[in-house]
Amino acid sequence: MQIIIVGAGLAGLSTALALSHSSAKHRIVLLESASALAEIGAGVQLTPIATRQFKAWGLETQLLAASALPEAWNLRQGSDGEVLNRVQMDRFVEWYGAPYVVVHRADLHKILHEAVAARGVDVRLNSRVEEFGIEQGWVKLMSGETLLGDLVVACDGINSSARTQLLKSLGSNTRQENELEATGWAAYRLMVDVAKVRQESLTRDIVSEHAGNCWYSKISPFLVSVLTTPRTDTNRSIMTYMIRDSGKLNMVLSHPDDVDTSTWTRKQYLAKIQSYYADMDPRALHLVNLSTGPITNWPVHQVVKLPAWTSRSGRFVLIGDAAHAMAFYLSMGVSLAIEDAAALTTALDLHESSPKGTSLVKSMRLFENVRKPRAEKIRDASLHAGAMLHLPPGLEKNLRDQSARNDSAVLEAQTGDMLLDWISYGITDKQVREECYGYDVVTEMRRHATIGKLH
Repeated sequence: MQIIIVGAGLAGLSTALALSHSSAKHRIVLLESASALAEIGAGVQLTPIATRQFKAWGLETQLLAASALPEAWNLRQGSDGEVLNRVQMDRFVEWYGAPYVVVHRADLHKILHEAVAARGVDVRLNSRVEEFGIEQGWVKLMSGETLLGDLVVACDGINSSARTQLLKSLGSNTRQENELEATGWAAYRLMVDVAKVRQESLTRDIVSEHAGNCWYSKISPFLVSVLTTPRTDTNRSIMTYMIRDSGKLNMVLSHPDDVDTSTWTRKQYLAKIQSYYADMDPRALHLVNLSTGPITNWPVHQVVKLPAWTSRSGRFVLIGDAAHAMAFYLSMGVSLAIEDAAALTTALDLHESSPKGTSLVKSMRLFENVRKPRAEKIRDASLHAGAMLHLPPGLEKNLRDQSARNDSAVLEAQTGDMLLDWISYGITDKQVREECYGYDVVTEMRRHATIGKLH
């Protein structure tokens, strides 16, 4: 097949790489609007569902060389740093068949780019797409050139123009700004030299092991529901983990998205952080003081649940954030994009291998039927995890902390309290981990193909 991929971010590169490993020998063109391939940002967490794919692509050595492998993830009380739960990530290979790693986004992008180039993918820079032939499988570039493929894969991110054109082709009158939902949250992001952290008696224990840390908010005046997020100014959390050969400590400070920081200086950021997080663990605050680089603020948005990811003809599909950008509270966004790439490749392999010539429409329907419900479930769970992270004092918070000290599945069996299904927090919940990390997308695709009699 002639496949056109639009966007050379992590999703686009992963898709190109996955397809290049197919026995079908697809002809792949990867279009990127930028004049050079580069990735901005900071730390990325790759869960076992992603690192399994890197191993399948023969990139495990390169990935591990550029990554830090947390031994554990500590869930801490916000005010004093008491460890409520310690998730043993050094057992993830045993439990899920692959490790959980943290890596700088630019390093991950470089690994994927080099691998795609080595596989002979036709990467074209300065190739901005201005129009999509959603049903016909063509793209028109700003230069005036038109490219025709059997399949167009749009990986153009959360602000996807391809998504808008797909929805219009399906009869929606939506505008791009209506395709996104504000979660009500934002995050300050910064990095600290680990060497400086080790020099300070107050903070050196934070980096005494390769562990991630998350400080829960302790003070919060609002009531929260499963899928409703707060907009008050007293709800926060702090997350840290080491990246770049454990030489840098990545910090993510979550807060309500209620202020425009676009013109702020570093001095203004520091003043706001010091006042806003003043009653949290002094060690976490001192880490901020040790930083010297830029501080940024990232509002957290998610893509609305779309009516479809694929065109009626099966010749167009959305992948990654373009289809399902979500809140970061389960750190599953990049992993799901990589999982999308593996799923799409499997769907097309089934299409190519079918002795009866399975239609592309059926293959794309299989892809969407498997991927869309999973991504939407993780999307909701991610927002729920953010809500649980910032609970107010009271019964719900006490139950959350109790479930954090135990896997909620175990605690529920002991107490018979079904509320714990709702109240437990993210990675501390064994059931959430099993759902996120124990999932085998290739097996699921093949199982659904058999059920749906794709062949």
